[in-house]
Amino acid sequence: MEKNYVNGKTFLEKRYNEDLELEDAIHMSILTLKESFEGQMTKDNIEVGICNEAGFRRLTPNEVNGYLSAIA
Repeated sequence: MEKNYVNGKTFLEKRYNEDLELEDAIHMSILTLKESFEGQMTKDNIEVGICNEAGFRRLTPNEVNGYLSAIA
């Protein structure tokens, strides 16, 4: 598990910048998760949450599915 943490952290550090748009950040987060995910990621086995000035919310399974389709 520690190796996956380090790999994910490195992946994010290389791609993150202050001007990252929300859509890009979501894609980047899913791609990071995909790096160490065993099996196929689906809308039913991952969750994505957004925390910003408006508060916290989870993406719906259909929203997650749209992002997964975009990176397939």
